[in-house]
Amino acid sequence: MKLSDFYFEEKAMVGKKMPILLPNGEDSGEWLNVVSPDADVAVKAGRAFIIAYRRGLARFEELEKAAKESGDYTEYNLAINELAEDLNRQLAAEVVNGWSFDDEPFSKEAFNKLLDQFKGLGTQVAAFHNAERKALQEK
Repeated sequence: MKLSDFYFEEKAMVGKKMPILLPNGEDSGEWLNVVSPDADVAVKAGRAFIIAYRRGLARFEELEKAAKESGDYTEYNLAINELAEDLNRQLAAEVVNGWSFDDEPFSKEAFNKLLDQFKGLGTQVAAFHNAERKALQEK
């Protein structure tokens, strides 16, 4: 073997193509390139997600307490969902490094604009990334 056979970071950054689903669930024919969960950037983004999610839950303890007392979890659930959507978007912004669109070259700025316009895309990327992470753990 060669030393370069152990350069796993470069291989992790190559990533995998994730099909972009339309809001109705149909495949758009376009894709995003998502780095491997083993890539340094993905590991850091995953850790940041977990830390921010736990901090968010701690911020919502009073809401949760009020929900338990009243039996109405609407406000608490909305707060948790908003937190998760925001964190999914942040994760996606870190782990996507390419796309199939011909009319505009990939850039983080252009991808962030897409995330702003297509609200469910961050969740799609986070779900894909999580599935890839689980698949790696099973190996």
